[in-house]
Amino acid sequence: MHLLNRVIFIFFTFFLTQELVAQTCEKDYPQTTPTERFIDQGDGAVKDIQTGLVWKKCMEGKSGGDCSQGTISSFNWEQALQLAESEPDWRLPNIKELLSIVERQCVSPAINLQVFPNNLGPYQLWSSSPVAYYSASAWYVHISSGDNNWTYRNDKQQVRLVRSGQ
Repeated sequence: MHLLNRVIFIFFTFFLTQELVAQTCEKDYPQTTPTERFIDQGDGAVKDIQTGLVWKKCMEGKSGGDCSQGTISSFNWEQALQLAESEPDWRLPNIKELLSIVERQCVSPAINLQVFPNNLGPYQLWSSSPVAYYSASAWYVHISSGDNNWTYRNDKQQVRLVRSGQ
């Protein structure tokens, strides 16, 4: 197969099947978010005993014990901030907090699926952190790879809310 055709084939195979690809974990790499680091609070939230933060198990729009009900919602950055303000005690996490739940041992998604179930899409989670050098942008974490980047505040991303431990 011609080199260009191979590159195109790999590109489309990877990007078009992201939601269909099962999580892959490198067992030789140490876990960064082992299940025992989290305590299920029984109310749709999990507490990270390492950071003291309490996270919603489900991304906004999903519900149920295994986050299988509903449809994941997307928001621009301002809408995400407003949503967080409307939820008592909850807030949009900053980029450092959001990166603390990335499972570096895994990809597609780079998150502990026992703690945060049904996260098999190529989701990008907003942080509350604006980009200091470009005021029209804010930071997010791409949940499939665990990488962080910035994008325009008008772009639509997903949201996982956090609160301080109690």
